[in-house]
Amino acid sequence: MDRIFQDSGSNSGTEFVLAFPHGLDTNVLRLYLSTSVNESFSVHIETPLLSHTNINVTVSGGAETVVEIPSDLTVLGTSKSDKSIFVQAENFIALFASNMQQPTSGDSFIVYPVEVLSTEYVSVNLKSKNVEYKSTSAIVAVKDHTIVHLSLTDKSIVKYNKTYTFGSQFSVNLKKYEIFQFSSEDDLSGTTILSNYPIAVISGHQLGNPSVSSKGTRDMILEMLIPWTYWSTRYIAISNPVFYDGDGELIRIFTLCENATVIIDKSGVHSQINVSQESFYEFPLVLAEAAVITSDKPVLVSQVSSSSQYAAGSTSGDPRLMLPAPVNAWLNEYTFSTPGMLTSGSFNHGLVLVAYGKAIDTITLDNESLEPSLVWFEIAGTNLNYTVLPLSQGAHTLKCIGNLKCWGYVFGINVREEYGTSIGRSFTKKRRTDANVLEKAIIELDLIDDQMLLTTPVFSYMARSRTECSKMCFLYSCSFLSFRSTDGLCYLYTEDQTCSPKKESSDFRRYHLRK
Repeated sequence: MDRIFQDSGSNSGTEFVLAFPHGLDTNVLRLYLSTSVNESFSVHIETPLLSHTNINVTVSGGAETVVEIPSDLTVLGTSKSDKSIFVQAENFIALFASNMQQPTSGDSFIVYPVEVLSTEYVSVNLKSKNVEYKSTSAIVAVKDHTIVHLSLTDKSIVKYNKTYTFGSQFSVNLKKYEIFQFSSEDDLSGTTILSNYPIAVISGHQLGNPSVSSKGTRDMILEMLIPWTYWSTRYIAISNPVFYDGDGELIRIFTLCENATVIIDKSGVHSQINVSQESFYEFPLVLAEAAVITSDKPVLVSQVSSSSQYAAGSTSGDPRLMLPAPVNAWLNEYTFSTPGMLTSGSFNHGLVLVAYGKAIDTITLDNESLEPSLVWFEIAGTNLNYTVLPLSQGAHTLKCIGNLKCWGYVFGINVREEYGTSIGRSFTKKRRTDANVLEKAIIELDLIDDQMLLTTPVFSYMARSRTECSKMCFLYSCSFLSFRSTDGLCYLYTEDQTCSPKKESSDFRRYHLRK
């Protein structure tokens, strides 16, 4: 059986898959590799389904390795493709990617390792202000016989073999490393993407502009999606305070639960809203403002910036997409790159950092304490503060020493160009049990005979018996399972997945693991 969760417990890993959705200008594709390991080692990059790209590079601690990827590996329109990219490292690396279209469009995104991919996602995109430019999401399979089920929202249309109209559902079969990309002139945000095996998903827009923006300039936006199993209930959204003029950010909140109660605090102003799985909730966040988002059920939060002025009369950043890490996924240490390079000119790179007030004096960037003159902004109703740090091009290490963790997003700004993405996050590790203990364990199940199948398992497995399925549930600290006796298909779920989507099924029996 494959490993499910990697040893670092963070976004660092040794195996990655990704795809590059096609933009509208000349696509310049790059990978940015760095490591916290104090040694040099080899990383292999290839196109596993094509005799196209085969690259070996060396990564060293404290240095950034940049690899340019051939531009013909972008994926066009709604289609299947063999243009996936596989990265395999001899030791743990942090990986970022960018599609910096020339002359003035592009975005960057953090790439998460194969070990933390899962089977349930929600697409994050934008509504097109020009039908020539489309929302897009690219799905990459990591196993053969992967079946992907797409459920469109009631506001989007996708054309693939036939036209799938508002609210339609359809499925696609993929072999290992194969890509299925779907696109639409409509906003694909909220489309549910479910699969029987883990997948990677990169979402965004070819040339988008959020509804909060009063300016007409647009930009490509991209981000690798977070699986539903890692969504959480408390987020801090921060509109970049480095800009002096502009319309701030568009914040969206998604859930896969039937109904989530969400509390939003902005500058001490408290509001409560409900979010359902059929829709999402959005609100504007003005420049330099922070919002505390708290929910009673797991949610995903996205931020899309508007075109904003960076310095008087000189530079304006265009839209970028970013997914903030929930507070419980913050880390004490990050290794990250400044994943933006231009053919001509350069970015003004920076870091938006949020931390606990009493831990500020312990934070180091590249082993140096932060400047005492830094201006910190308080987040009302919390003991958190945020600031902006300038960064040089290259690899960086951020440490938040002690019990209090921190988080941030890296960004770059140039004339009519901006990128931004999370510097990293933790991924909850599943409890492992010694094989001898598991063999002797007596596991009792309670039948839940409602003939309903939850469609978002954290893991699927072909078991030889219901007993083996229950032991897998015990092994991965799951709370209940669904088992199909005809072929041994075993689905595992955590306790908080009781709110996940359901469908009628007489083939499966659902059981609760008795504690």
